[in-house]
Amino acid sequence: MNNKIWHWIGDYCSGLLDKSEERELRAWMDEAEENKQLFMEGVKMVREYQMVACSSKGAPDSLKRVQEKIRARRRKQRCIQVVVAASVVILFALSFVFFYTPESEEMSPVLAKVHAGGTKATLIVADGIQVDLTQDNLQEVIGQYGATVLKDKKNELRYDNVEVNDEIEEKPVYHTISAPVGGEYHFTLADGTMVWLNSSSRLTFPTRFTGDMREVLAEGEVYFDVRHDENKPFIVRVNDVSVRVLGTKFCISAYPENEGILTTLEQGAVQVTSGDNYAVLKPGYQAVVDQYSGTISQRAVELSLYTSWVRGIFEYENMELDDIVVQLARWYDVQFTFSASEYKKRRFTGVVRKYEDLNGVLDMIEKTTNVKFIINGRNVTITSVMQ
Repeated sequence: MNNKIWHWIGDYCSGLLDKSEERELRAWMDEAEENKQLFMEGVKMVREYQMVACSSKGAPDSLKRVQEKIRARRRKQRCIQVVVAASVVILFALSFVFFYTPESEEMSPVLAKVHAGGTKATLIVADGIQVDLTQDNLQEVIGQYGATVLKDKKNELRYDNVEVNDEIEEKPVYHTISAPVGGEYHFTLADGTMVWLNSSSRLTFPTRFTGDMREVLAEGEVYFDVRHDENKPFIVRVNDVSVRVLGTKFCISAYPENEGILTTLEQGAVQVTSGDNYAVLKPGYQAVVDQYSGTISQRAVELSLYTSWVRGIFEYENMELDDIVVQLARWYDVQFTFSASEYKKRRFTGVVRKYEDLNGVLDMIEKTTNVKFIINGRNVTITSVMQ
């Protein structure tokens, strides 16, 4: 497998292939059955490398080992000429989903497009005043609240890092930034910690961190890239659950419909505490806190399935439609209805670009789930393809 094909597969797994590369990759796959199998093996290997890279300092060496595994499997396949039918069937399904481009739209009905969500949030300051963070004159309004609008960014805030006199007790001033359904927002706290709010999420935080800790309150789903400070641990609170870190990258998801409060660690280390229960996570692991009993369980996860939204994509692996549409409903501000409960259990694997119109995303999902999405304004009905 040459380097160009390898890079294509890497971009495929990240949702970054452009249309011309998609066509070339599909043409390569069509040249031989062996290429189709190698593609599937490559995808598996890239996922393996992603898991190793986030938990090992020797990521380049890990990549070499992964590439060698692919070469070894290819040599083995040439010798024994084994074709795994199930893999080929799955490959045809996936390649059709990701690389299918209709040659003509003349026979398709023209539907009103449902556009993706975007940067949209509200700042709520200490006296209850609300500021629309998408307004054109934001810098003129926001200066009085101790924040700056970053240059060359779309109304992205950075709180000023003002020197704090620890000898004088200072009462913190709290702000809240809230992203609605169909919105998201990225900003920087006063200590340099970067925050990504997902749809229907909010973060309450001090404009300056005083005292011996940095503490914030989260709702919904929030990704943090925490600035290291060994003298001031960073603590995120969600209801009765706390996550304590020094400096790391992690995501907290606490939507009401979740199976629990999820903390997914990408880099560093965190301690998750709920009552008398606690767990220390390693990169590539996720803690699940039961919202009723407070018990904590750990599991190894594919990180990109839980953090890809920060990079502008949604990634799904054998996920039920019932779970997928919950995320899509929040991002596109639509309501989904299943015409029969059996369709909720249909599963989909794939990568979609979150800034694409909903119509295109649903068209991709339809190809392998044997369902039909009917869009009527902001209501989407999921039914059988036979209707």
